[in-house]
Amino acid sequence: SSFSPSNTKKMVIMKKSSGSGAGSHHPNGKGIGKRLCDYLKRNNLDLVLIGIILACYHASAVHAESPDHDGSGDDSGHGDDGGNHTTTSTSDGGGGHGSGHEMTEHEIAEEGHHAVKAVFFPWFAEIIGVFGYYVVSRFAHQVPYTALMFVVGASIGASVNSYELNHLATNDVVESAMTWLGINGEVILLVFLPGLLYLDSFNIDVHLFTQSFPQLLTFAFPMVLAGTTLTALVARFIFPYGWSLDLCMTFGSILAATDPVAVAVLLNELGAPPRLKIHVSGESLLNDGSAVVFFNIFSKRFFYEIGVEGFGKNIGWVEGFLTFLQLSLGGMCIGIAFGAGLLVILYNLNRRLSGEDSVVQVVATIATAYLVFFTSEIICHCSGIIAVVFTGVVVKAFGERMYNDPHLSHHFWEITEYLLNTLLFTLGGCLWGATISNFDGKDWGFLFMLFALVIVIRFFLVFAFYPVTANIGIGSSWREAVFMAYGGLRGAVGIALGLVLFSETVHFTAASEVSEETRKEFVLYTEKVFGMVGGIALLTLVINAPTCGPLLKALGIITPTETRKKLVENYREHMVHSTLVDFVRLLTEERFQDTDFTVVKQHVSFLRDITYEQLMVAVKKHEDSTPASSYKKPNLKNVIPYLWKGDVADGYANDTPRPADVRSRKDLKLDRSKSVRAIREPKVNRGTVFDFKIRYDDHESRVQEERLVFLKILHSAYHHLTHSGELYDRGNLVNYIFHSLAIAEDHAEAGEPLSDWDAMNVFVDSHRKRTENFLVRAIARVVNYDLDFYLVHFRVRQILAFIHAHEAARKIFKTEFSQAGHESLTEAEKVVLDESRMEVQLAEGALEELLEEDVAMVKSLLLCHIVLNKAADYFKKLASQGLMSGKEAGEFLEHIEDEISHILSTKEMDHSAELSNTIKQARLSQVPMDPELMQGLLSEDYGPNAL
Repeated sequence: SSFSPSNTKKMVIMKKSSGSGAGSHHPNGKGIGKRLCDYLKRNNLDLVLIGIILACYHASAVHAESPDHDGSGDDSGHGDDGGNHTTTSTSDGGGGHGSGHEMTEHEIAEEGHHAVKAVFFPWFAEIIGVFGYYVVSRFAHQVPYTALMFVVGASIGASVNSYELNHLATNDVVESAMTWLGINGEVILLVFLPGLLYLDSFNIDVHLFTQSFPQLLTFAFPMVLAGTTLTALVARFIFPYGWSLDLCMTFGSILAATDPVAVAVLLNELGAPPRLKIHVSGESLLNDGSAVVFFNIFSKRFFYEIGVEGFGKNIGWVEGFLTFLQLSLGGMCIGIAFGAGLLVILYNLNRRLSGEDSVVQVVATIATAYLVFFTSEIICHCSGIIAVVFTGVVVKAFGERMYNDPHLSHHFWEITEYLLNTLLFTLGGCLWGATISNFDGKDWGFLFMLFALVIVIRFFLVFAFYPVTANIGIGSSWREAVFMAYGGLRGAVGIALGLVLFSETVHFTAASEVSEETRKEFVLYTEKVFGMVGGIALLTLVINAPTCGPLLKALGIITPTETRKKLVENYREHMVHSTLVDFVRLLTEERFQDTDFTVVKQHVSFLRDITYEQLMVAVKKHEDSTPASSYKKPNLKNVIPYLWKGDVADGYANDTPRPADVRSRKDLKLDRSKSVRAIREPKVNRGTVFDFKIRYDDHESRVQEERLVFLKILHSAYHHLTHSGELYDRGNLVNYIFHSLAIAEDHAEAGEPLSDWDAMNVFVDSHRKRTENFLVRAIARVVNYDLDFYLVHFRVRQILAFIHAHEAARKIFKTEFSQAGHESLTEAEKVVLDESRMEVQLAEGALEELLEEDVAMVKSLLLCHIVLNKAADYFKKLASQGLMSGKEAGEFLEHIEDEISHILSTKEMDHSAELSNTIKQARLSQVPMDPELMQGLLSEDYGPNAL
């Protein structure tokens, strides 16, 4: 039977263990459920099932709206009002079936149309967030991303308000945003808070969290209650809005919730002391919970004032205290219980080699986070936030090592947090933008005054409790207290609570029998509250957050000591030595024998100042770390002449004019035209490459399978080249390479020999023709871009990647797929290896047609690219191990990224700095033959004796 790429893995298993069948055919290989799922996917029956489910759902919905239910409606005459409250249609359900009886098919369809448009707004916000992130990360590092999204949301909200006030025709964005602005308050909490809080609680240092728990409790409960009270007094006696005391306390509890996400990122980047980081992050987690507890208590008292039956409750002080204990302690117990249950699930999903178990572990984590919040908040009427926090802490303390793939879980939660933050701040900005449209000058004045007073209150509270917090737990310092007071930003939780207060007020007053005047009064109150809350969140994000970094340095909290500076410099020196060893190792490869060291010095800054002695130490380290059987001498003939500082008997200095044997740039450009003509000559028949009707009869059917296995290995080899920096993964060349492999696999399935070189040339030739069209040529002349250089550079990179990938694939193929216990190869394997060698010979022939100097230049640029990527990997490793802070490593990585970008944007091949062969020979003749460093290291073709 014919062999397909999808069965490659199956064939490899059969090859390694003869007699064992593939998993899908073995009775014990897969469970019935797994085999059923595979069968459904193969035949697209899973899509059919989804269609059936949707059809049944639609039929049930139509049945629910059918006229059979009309008889149960009342004749209260409310039908005429059914269409007047489209944004609160869910609350009209209790008004009897009369409204349902009066709804026409058009109205039902219109309501469903609005519901469908609700899906648009979240993803519109996310794609705007992508562009926003790009702007912030590239051009405005100090501006928090969430602040930008809040401003974007505010502009959308202002547009929505303008459409409503002027009765303009709405568009999809406005209608979708209006749908989300009318969302239920409890839904807001259930959607956003679990996903935002779990990752923060899981990332906390459990050891420091337990040690500093007395301090964190002080920050979270007494200090939050005091802050709530002081902020309420400001709203009660300074603001002229006539808010009741309960609304003022609700307002104070909302502003008591801090959200130092931007500050926490900054602390990690700058390498702040662990004590300060645990105080900032731990306080945020616990005071979010306590703020919501106080919000629940005081908002119920405020809702009770509205006079809607069943909405709100007149909670007394004793009952309030008991409610506080129920919410906080109950949430903690529920969180611990769910955390223990999640530990049991993680423990039993213990197949570390199974990717599915790792995925299911992540699913269990997110499901638990949302279920514990729902159970605590909705079912048990306790604090959902505290429950989520303690679930995360329990799993971090006892289950962190139970994750089969911790990186998968962490990255998933980072994505979740990003998506939710983007949507929440955009949604909050929408409501805030609609709210501030009604602000006058007096309101703006009170907003800025409130901002100043909130900071003053924060400083007062931190230092009022400082005598206590400095002497319990892990202690504190006055510098850290100053930073905590200034860095108490407002954000996600405050925005969510403000949205809840506003939406709940709108929802229940619209569905009740309160007078229109009362409804407007209380809606205006809560709208003004959210306007102030959103303004404070925005101001703290755009003023406090960007200035926290300079404040940390001014306070001397993160000022690097002399020891730290020396340590970072030591890391850099180790990087140079490590990269130099990698550089020497690359010079042992045949493809880098004619590397131009002047190009390396130009593009790799940390190798410009290396000495001859450092190079020899790197050579010695390479020899010591390489097995004698596989050791190869590095070719240093193009490196040592630039480093040897002996007697300059050759009569040339670095600024000496170029000798005659180094050709000028004009001569090189003239000779390059020959290379371009060779590139333009067609090397393959496009019709033959894409003709899959031809069939070849192999002398052995196994050859066909071996070819497909080799192509899979080749595919993996190209991926490795991309990761190591030898292939730029964002360019056209990578796409052409993988497209050519797909064509080669089709040919191999048809029984043809390896043909990826011909397939690649088809794509490359098409790219060359597009590059050389009249318009591109004209633009290149205007911007002074050398297209001939681009074509040669592209061609050389293609050939080098092709040759190196084939060599690596042949090595793996011979090692892993020869007969076990024997070095001999089967006839089929020999055929495939011979075909690969023939493909490489074609590529080498194409390389010989190009100008030698240009090939050497491109090889040198490629070497620089690889070396820079290895240097970047060194710093990434140090950062992942905690040996360098994010800021320290980031500075080095940013510099390396700039040098890589410079390599990729090189527009011409300049050989002007290269030494002549005469100078190289003269300098090499002076190199001493130190037996400890030089013996056996210099190749015979350039040693002093040969010269």
